[in-house]
Amino acid sequence: MSQRIVVKGRAIGPDEQIFITAEIGASHMGDYQAARELVIGAKKAGCDGADMFLASPEDFNHCGAPDWIEAWREQSLTPEQWHDLFNLAEEIGIILYVTPLDIPSIKLGLKLGSPMFNINSDVVNDLRMLELIGEAGIPVSMHDIGITLSEIEAAIQTLKASGCSGIILLHSTREGKMDELGYSASNLRVMDTYRAAFSHKNVQVGCVEHTDSDFLIYGVAAREAVMISKHIITRHSEGAPDDSISVELRHLQEMVHNVRMVQSALGKGTNCILPSKAPGSEIASVRAKILVAGRNIPAGKMIDKDDVVAKRKWVPGGMHPWKMRELYGSQAKQNIANDEVLSINMFTNFVYADYKYPHIDIFENDSLRK
Repeated sequence: MSQRIVVKGRAIGPDEQIFITAEIGASHMGDYQAARELVIGAKKAGCDGADMFLASPEDFNHCGAPDWIEAWREQSLTPEQWHDLFNLAEEIGIILYVTPLDIPSIKLGLKLGSPMFNINSDVVNDLRMLELIGEAGIPVSMHDIGITLSEIEAAIQTLKASGCSGIILLHSTREGKMDELGYSASNLRVMDTYRAAFSHKNVQVGCVEHTDSDFLIYGVAAREAVMISKHIITRHSEGAPDDSISVELRHLQEMVHNVRMVQSALGKGTNCILPSKAPGSEIASVRAKILVAGRNIPAGKMIDKDDVVAKRKWVPGGMHPWKMRELYGSQAKQNIANDEVLSINMFTNFVYADYKYPHIDIFENDSLRK
């Protein structure tokens, strides 16, 4: 059974509230004020964490791709701006962490105090980066885009052997616009496969919701992901990276709220009478049945099945319908009118019932009272 992972006092695990990460990535486009707005917006929306790409353009990209190197330079923040962002996150109470895309960025991420790392899919097969990340001794989340199960297992083994303190394996839904093929390719059940394959290694399972769907993320919540990551942007009109699969800040709070409600709706898996339906509540007084006389019953009559029926109560008191087995074969102590609410005191000379009715236990979910 996998154990909880704790990041800056926030527990992440199967019995915890879903850890929702606002994946900022590079959607700030190198604008420090935009980065601040995104971090603050994520906190206001109720996100637990915010994740940002951290790259050294020359170390991340091959020298044969000068255009890409220049593009990453334009989207980069200075070390001073990074320090300010981490200070901001600490002040407002959101867990800011980075996705290091190269070896120098691992070192800078640690210097900045990133409390966890996110491992991008193209790093899953980078042995040296995995070793360095594992040696940091902090928790990680890890993407699976284009990665096979055997490659994931090798990465997990490398991280753990290097000293990684906890791993959250994130299944990524198909990137891009959703159509019928897109939904079928989302493959949310692979999270169950990951749990079966890696829970004994203390690996938690979550999801990166990488589509433009308005509701797939709620299906992810229903699959009991311990972490959900979603790209965010300030507004679509700005054309930021991953724009098409991102949620705008103005809609983020609603998304977070809905994810929380879906998780709450899953319950604890026990069949129980909830407080709103417990005895004495308005719903219970309408729906619950009690025993009444099925016809006029004279005093002294031996009770048979036609003498007792169950009806919706609408009145206080009454006998639970399971009690009718106790009444069969007993004797009426008094005249009982048709449809009169029955009481055990109206009968005598009870006969032992061959069939024992179940105990009538009432369980209330105390957590719903909080």
